[in-house]
Amino acid sequence: MNLIQKIFQKTDKKNLAAPTNLNMFMNLPRLGDNILPSPSSHNYAPYTETYGDKAWVYACVNVIAETTSTADFVLKNEEGQVIPKHPVLDLLYRPNRFMSGRSLRQWIIASLELTGNAYILKDKLNSRGEPRELFPLLSQLVEVIPGKSSQEPIAGYKYRAGAKTAYYKASDIIHFKYFNPFDFFYGLSPLAAARKSIENLDKAETYNRAFFDNCGTLSGILYTEGKLDEQSRTRIINAWNSKYRSAAKAHQVALLEGGLKWQNTALSQKDMDFISSMQLSRETILAVFHVPPALVGVFEHSPQFTTKEQQRIFWQTCIHPKQTLMLETLTEFLLPHFDTTCTMYFDKDISNISALKEDELQRAQAAKIYFEMGFNKNEIALALGLPLSPTKNKKGEKIK
Repeated sequence: MNLIQKIFQKTDKKNLAAPTNLNMFMNLPRLGDNILPSPSSHNYAPYTETYGDKAWVYACVNVIAETTSTADFVLKNEEGQVIPKHPVLDLLYRPNRFMSGRSLRQWIIASLELTGNAYILKDKLNSRGEPRELFPLLSQLVEVIPGKSSQEPIAGYKYRAGAKTAYYKASDIIHFKYFNPFDFFYGLSPLAAARKSIENLDKAETYNRAFFDNCGTLSGILYTEGKLDEQSRTRIINAWNSKYRSAAKAHQVALLEGGLKWQNTALSQKDMDFISSMQLSRETILAVFHVPPALVGVFEHSPQFTTKEQQRIFWQTCIHPKQTLMLETLTEFLLPHFDTTCTMYFDKDISNISALKEDELQRAQAAKIYFEMGFNKNEIALALGLPLSPTKNKKGEKIK
C-alpha cells in the first residue's frame, strides 16, 4: 500500500455538509498560461507548479524548508523544563512508515510557502485517543468545508486526488496557515504578493529564449526599392531563416543581393535594461520570502552584509517566525491528544545554531549581570529564553 492509498483509507463522511463548489479543482489554469490566479479563488495548483518551474521560487522555498526542518525543537512542561522522552516526540521523529520527521516538517514549511496552507492527517488513534501516524496532504487538493455555526466554524475537509475523494472531520486534520486578511479559512501564500514579479520573470525568460532561438538577433525587416512578386518574397524569407535563424547559426556573415537592405525594428536588450529588470524581479521575490541573497547563491550584496550577517538575518526574520508558527500549531492541535492537562508545549532550541552564537554570548553576559543583581537562575532563564536548570534534592538527584 503506497502513501496515497494509505491516506485515502481513512475517510469520514458522517456529519459533513456537501461542498458548496464541487468543481473547485476542475479545469485549473496551468502555469503555462503565464498568470497566477488570485489566491481568493482557492486555486493553488499553479502556485505549486512554480516550485518546479521558476528557479528563484525553488531556491527560496527550498532553503526555507530545509533550514526550518533541520532546526532543533524541544518539548517542555509548565515549569519550562525539557522533557527528553515522550510518545509525542517519538511520533514527530517518525510520523509514518514512509517518511522521517524532518521530511514531514519540510513538507509543512514548503506547503506553507507555496500555498499559505499545510494539512496533516492524524491517523490510527489508539484507545487513549493518541494518533500513531501523521500523513501530509497535498495542500492544493484540499478544500475546507465551512461549518454552520460559530461553535463549529469548520465542519471538515475534502481531499480530492484524481478520481478519488476523501472527507475528514475537522478534528482529524492539523491545519497550518499563514495570516490572510481576505479569507478566514485559507492562508495567504507569499507567492500571491510576488505574482507580478514572477510573471515579469516568465516573460523575460520567454523573450530570452526567443532571442537565442533567432540566432541572437532581434526582429527586423528586409526591404528593397524594387517590387517583388509573391514567389520571390517567399523564397527570400525562407532562405534567410534557413541560413541565419537559430542560436547554432549565429555570427555568420549575411549577403544581401538585388538591392536588399536590413533594418532593425525592435529595441535591443541593452535599450530595454533587460538585466536590471530581471534583477529587480529576482530581488522582489527574495524580499517577499525574506531570504537574503547570499543564501541562494547571490553575492552581489556581500560588501554591505557578510554571509554570516545575512544568515543571522535569515534566522531572525524568516526561520524563527515560521518555526514558531509550526510548533505553536502542533502544541495546540497535536499535544492535547497526549497531554489532557494542556500544560506541555513545543519550543525552539537555538543552542546549536552557529549563526546565532554571538547572540548566545550576549545572552550569557546578560544572565551574569541579572544573577549579580539577585535574580535566581530560573527567573533569568525564563526572561532570556535559556534552558532551565533542573531542580535537585540534597543528594543531587533530579526531582521529577
